[in-house]
Amino acid sequence: MSARTGRVLLACLLVASAWMGGASPAQGATAADPDLIRLSAVLDALESDPALADAAALERFKARQALARLQSARSRDREHALFLAAAWVEAAQDAAHAEVLLRQSAQLDRERDQIMLEASRRDAEMARREADRLRLQSLAREEEAQRLAQTMELDRLAAEQSTADVQAQASQALKLAEARARETELARKEAELAAAVAADSLAADAAPPPSRTAGNRTIYTLAGTVFNSGSSSLSAAAQASLRRLAAAVGKKKSVRVEAHTDSQGGDAANLVLSQRRADAVRQVLLAGGLSAARVTATGKGEADPVTDNGTAEGRARNRRVEIVVE
Repeated sequence: MSARTGRVLLACLLVASAWMGGASPAQGATAADPDLIRLSAVLDALESDPALADAAALERFKARQALARLQSARSRDREHALFLAAAWVEAAQDAAHAEVLLRQSAQLDRERDQIMLEASRRDAEMARREADRLRLQSLAREEEAQRLAQTMELDRLAAEQSTADVQAQASQALKLAEARARETELARKEAELAAAVAADSLAADAAPPPSRTAGNRTIYTLAGTVFNSGSSSLSAAAQASLRRLAAAVGKKKSVRVEAHTDSQGGDAANLVLSQRRADAVRQVLLAGGLSAARVTATGKGEADPVTDNGTAEGRARNRRVEIVVE
């Protein structure tokens, strides 16, 4: 039974008790009406409450009218008038509390919208900073490529102008090739170092990849979109997320990296690509502080899809790297 129904029944029982006690209509009209006093006190308390005083104006007005009718009701009409007065007083209470709750809910909605707006602004700023960083990296790569091209052209001209014998020319060409290989390797290491530095700068604000729990295992899922098509190079943001994961895993857990592809391309090529991606993720985890003995990497190719490869959305879900922590 609800509180409202209980209060209405109590009002009816009070009226019935008055009649069973033998009170005459004349006596009821002259004596103080305890029900009227009680209901009036409830309504007065509602209107004196600062949090509720301006709520449910219509219901409070109806309740006052019902109390006035109860006060002037004849004995034969008193039971019905008491029922209506109790019902309207309770309706005023319920409506006032409901209105206050609605106001509070609206305030919470406004606060939530403000929080979402601030989060969107922060995400936009992070995206802008990432775009600026990538643009600077691209310019640096272009300048390095131009420098290498100029160096190669100078080497070619120097080789054409050489008057040494064939053996000397061969020796010089070998030295030039080794120098170019060293320059290329240096450029590659510089690019990897730049990506690692960028990942370190983002790691403080990065979050680990999304995760789910299966028994005593925690499975983190890295979307395939963090790799360029056909590539095993991780974006700086993905490296930052993996470094954050490595810091959170601790030093006593075992970690298994499993890379998956969709069904596009040949089986053998997909298997090789998935292994390269699994190895790339493992290297970042090791750079983040995990022990090499506790981290394994396996390429699964297209053998273990989570959904149908017949749609672009399904293929996107199947392209993933799962990091299983036990």
